[in-house]
Amino acid sequence: MKQILSTFILMFSFAVVYGQITLQKTYNYSTAVVKLETLGYKYYLMDVPANQVRIYNMDHSIFKTINCSVPNGYYLADIKFVSENLFNADSQIELAYTYYKYVSTSTSYYYIYGAKVITENGTVLQPIDGAQYLYVNKTGETEYKLFAYCFDYSVSPEKVWTNIYGLTGSLVSALNISGNQPDNFLNAYPNPATDIIRVEYALPNDIKSARLNILDSSGKTVKNFLVDGHSDHLALNVNDLSSGIYHYYITYDNQRTISKKIVVQ
Repeated sequence: MKQILSTFILMFSFAVVYGQITLQKTYNYSTAVVKLETLGYKYYLMDVPANQVRIYNMDHSIFKTINCSVPNGYYLADIKFVSENLFNADSQIELAYTYYKYVSTSTSYYYIYGAKVITENGTVLQPIDGAQYLYVNKTGETEYKLFAYCFDYSVSPEKVWTNIYGLTGSLVSALNISGNQPDNFLNAYPNPATDIIRVEYALPNDIKSARLNILDSSGKTVKNFLVDGHSDHLALNVNDLSSGIYHYYITYDNQRTISKKIVVQ
């Protein structure tokens, strides 16, 4: 009996060792996954210094590199959608992305935003001045539209408007961007920060835990924290971060919030 029990324990130990989580690949930038309409699942990442989106097969081999044009002095902010047929009906992959510029004044600062929808060869399907947030919303049984929330922060109070664009396809994605609270889901102050910054957040009622991610301007994750619904904020020490612009967002389940920015001085 003891011998049988020992054998069972040994077999269980081997099962635990060989059944554990394993590292498959490390990317130098924040990486997401998308389900394309005909090509299936692909990884993709945003390379801010190179103004590129790189798409990888599920075996991590490179599939395609797409150059994202941004105006001089601007930086890529976020890749909102990667698709084959959402924005037009040809066989090329299309991207929707946002970019920004930090403008310092004598007393404060503000951001200038913009967005573009392009094909993989760089053809611009739609430029959108002032667009900070992009969402695809279902507006009928078989109808989807692109909502671009636009802002002009150079005036006070800021100017706000929404552009709505008709689409040829429907949204197919492995990671949905949550737009239920486009303005109030995340907030951080003081911003710019020199010591401690308070990041406020609100999780949906049915979400018990989530992860707050902090990325530098190149798209690399520099900090991440587990957060939960028992609190509504996180006090973040930025003394160990270099001066510059950082992005932050929250992920939970199969959702990701909009990304916002922190300026560290």
